Amino acid sequence: MYDSIIIGGGPAGLTAAIYLARKKMNILLLSSEFGGQTAKAAGIENYPGFIKISGAELIAKTLEQIQALEVENKNEEVKSVEKNENGFKVLTKDQTYQTRSVVICSGKTHRKLNVPGEDEFVGKGVSYCATCDGPLFKDKTVVVIGGGNSAMDAATEIEKYAQKVFVLAVTSELQCDAVLKERFEKSEKGKIIYNAQTTEVYGDGFIKGLKYKDQGSGEIVDLACDGIFVEIGWTPSTDFVKDLLKISELKEIEVDQNGATSVSGIFSAGDVTNTPFKQIVIASGDGAKAALSAWKYLIMQKSR
Repeated sequence: MYDSIIIGGGPAGLTAAIYLARKKMNILLLSSEFGGQTAKAAGIENYPGFIKISGAELIAKTLEQIQALEVENKNEEVKSVEKNENGFKVLTKDQTYQTRSVVICSGKTHRKLNVPGEDEFVGKGVSYCATCDGPLFKDKTVVVIGGGNSAMDAATEIEKYAQKVFVLAVTSELQCDAVLKERFEKSEKGKIIYNAQTTEVYGDGFIKGLKYKDQGSGEIVDLACDGIFVEIGWTPSTDFVKDLLKISELKEIEVDQNGATSVSGIFSAGDVTNTPFKQIVIASGDGAKAALSAWKYLIMQKSR
């Protein structure tokens, strides 16, 4: 029987584990991928204490703390959480764990284009990770689809290697920080195409290009390219608790100011929640808050 099981290995989950471990709670950290989307960030410039640090390095430093605190952790994907008379059951593919409380920090997964050819060419020119695959497109023509911070981060990263980088934004304006837009616009390699709705990815064994609809004229435009990076946002990873917790219309876990969910004993933090402003520093702070709330809950339960 664990005091608490933390689900998710991104900044929120790792921070929650640090705080509960320091409270001398018996905890287990479960994650199918430690680091989450943060580990794939090429450069982070808005995290206190670092002028600039890669996501992989920031996660590595945090994992050093986890190891120093001897936090039990396992690389397992959680399939469901069930409430029972002793607290909660957390089920993975091969194991069932019993715990008195749960802290859910499962984050988000990549949102897909859902257009013809996308699935067919994943790993054959279509990618969701600029940090991972950017170097593969040296001197190539690359398209980044999206108009937010993640898209512009990806475009800036790929621009180091590619010969030409197109950014396709479905809206008439980018939804990113102004500094990211200004930085990319100064690049001789970059070009932003607005009001572009991707309709198809095509190729022959490997991608050769894509087609998009110009939403102003209605024209279908063929854009030849060697690589496509999809950066159109994320979907909250809440399917495993959708029948247990109160979930918003955006599929986010609804929490109060303490990180408490609709079920007593279950807390949540990070990008999987309805907390506004999805930032690493906010996820970390909310992870600490949810952990302290879980600790307070456990103390009250033991005093009864």
